[in-house]
Amino acid sequence: MKLKAVEYLANVLPDGHLSIPEEIRGKLKHIARKKVRVSIEVVSEQDVKTKHPAYGIWADRFSGKNSAEIAGELRNQIESRADETR
Repeated sequence: MKLKAVEYLANVLPDGHLSIPEEIRGKLKHIARKKVRVSIEVVSEQDVKTKHPAYGIWADRFSGKNSAEIAGELRNQIESRADETR
């Protein structure tokens, strides 16, 4: 099985290991015991923001909030609009 090159942002864990998304870990099981090329580049927060799919109009809209908070706020907005139309 040939694994295409993948790029993702990882966190350096306190013990020096890197976090690897579950999807990629699953693919690595198929090529166990083979060598892989690893390149490490430290990125700034600005680099992270500009590479994010929401970069641009949505980039800073929800900064500092988790998905549950965002979903709750959107749900409340929808419910309040529904109440206004009744």
